[in-house]
Amino acid sequence: MGACWADECLNEAKFKCSGCKTAWYCRPECQHAAWATHKKECKINRMIYDMEQKNEKETAQKPIEKPRTTHCTGCNVKYSRDYGSDQICPDCGYTTCESCSCHNSRGSCYCPNSNFGYSYCEREPQWYHMSSRTGRMYKGDYHPTDVYGVDLKDHMEIFEDEARECNNCGKVVRCLKKEVVS
Repeated sequence: MGACWADECLNEAKFKCSGCKTAWYCRPECQHAAWATHKKECKINRMIYDMEQKNEKETAQKPIEKPRTTHCTGCNVKYSRDYGSDQICPDCGYTTCESCSCHNSRGSCYCPNSNFGYSYCEREPQWYHMSSRTGRMYKGDYHPTDVYGVDLKDHMEIFEDEARECNNCGKVVRCLKKEVVS
């Protein structure tokens, strides 16, 4: 989502163009006002959108091959007796050396909702929570108990009013409000 695509309109966009599925508008009047400009790119944007959707579907259907355990999945360095694996994901098998396990881009495993067995939903939201296989950002719920050592029980206003089932781990908890996460 984000801001409205109409010129000089900075309102929060809530409606998607039904043609291309990529342009967003805050209300029908803005979409109508921007149509003269948008119609030139609408068809090609739809073609790109369809190709991306097809690629994502094909990628999701392919079984994930477990990476080899003799080399770092991040930088491909071969492990030796003196220089071994630092982290191995129990779910996808992604393995890293010490250098890659602390690097934000190469240190995230193939799992879309966790990193090396630690669910994103139980951690504080970060920009690098994503699957390194697909490059897709984690967009699920968050329900951390502390952020940077601050106990969040003293800040319940940032959580939803009612407990519900987390869409990632299935626990019934009060999740962070969407406006806090985005």
